[in-house]
Amino acid sequence: MSITDAIKDMEKHMGVDSDFSGYMNEPLPHNNQGYVQRDYKTGVLWECCPHCGKRNFLITEETRIHRLPWKCKASKCRKEFEVNI
Repeated sequence: MSITDAIKDMEKHMGVDSDFSGYMNEPLPHNNQGYVQRDYKTGVLWECCPHCGKRNFLITEETRIHRLPWKCKASKCRKEFEVNI
């Protein structure tokens, strides 16, 4: 079950009077592509898994990646996604 499905299920159980969108934005689809996240302490950029959020590898200014298939290294995730930087 995706997070979108969980939100819709929660709306159904909250009743007709309540709308869950007033409490939280619906998540954006990741389209099976990794995303870049900045470490707030050091300012370093990391490529992250769209499924579990684990940092996979460091990104520098010279990093150029196009359509790299990558398998997450998290012990419980191990899902494949595409990296484009």
